[in-house]
Amino acid sequence: MKVNMSIVKKPWEFGEAQEGSANRIISIPDFCVGNHTLVRLAPPKGKGVREGLVTGFIMTSYIDVNGETIELVTVNESISGYQIEFPLGKRGLYATKYRGPNNQYRFLDKESNKFYQIPSEKFTLEGATKYCEENVKGWSEMADAEKDLCIDEYFSDMFMFGMSQDLALPAEGDNFTEPFVGLQTKLYRTYTPPAQGEKWGNIIISKWRKGFQGLDPAFETRPEALAVAIYEEYQKRDNVTEIFDPTKLEETDDAII
Repeated sequence: MKVNMSIVKKPWEFGEAQEGSANRIISIPDFCVGNHTLVRLAPPKGKGVREGLVTGFIMTSYIDVNGETIELVTVNESISGYQIEFPLGKRGLYATKYRGPNNQYRFLDKESNKFYQIPSEKFTLEGATKYCEENVKGWSEMADAEKDLCIDEYFSDMFMFGMSQDLALPAEGDNFTEPFVGLQTKLYRTYTPPAQGEKWGNIIISKWRKGFQGLDPAFETRPEALAVAIYEEYQKRDNVTEIFDPTKLEETDDAII
């Protein structure tokens, strides 16, 4: 070891404690279970519902290796509205799930305990039109604009069903629970660092992870206004580096595993 013989013997002694600095350093594990709030539900940017639906989630807390819950979003309510803070910063909190016409739609029917898969042709314009012709009352008398709205609704229903299955939301009889802004549930979060030559890593959230037990399908309902407030506060740029938030580049990716 080379001994320091310079004038300054112990430069670390010049350090001054910075109030709150520890709270600004975020180190989320590459794999963890987190409480995620659905804050955005819309078609991919610049596209219509026939191209798919994207759900945006913000992880509000996660469970560390000691079983402790680490809070990532704090909320205080006042006369002026919700006061949202990110005590450990914003990086890595946002992740998306996508459902579109090219995904596989395989699901378990609990009554028969059998797996079923919806054929890919059901997610084509021809398949949607055929279904509407056979099942929408008064279809033949509708104007083209009305028919287009019905077809949009068909695709929305199909993608909502797929997303509902991905989140293990309950289904009863002929009804299933649709995802909604304000839904909060536990999801596995898996972060993959960027490959060589790439700038950003990838975040996948899911109810299932190979080698682990599926997470409880239970969910909570938080006020939609609160979920929107969290998302709006998240979008505010604290500094110029936030412009390059990697999660903002993933909205059209298929995050289903």
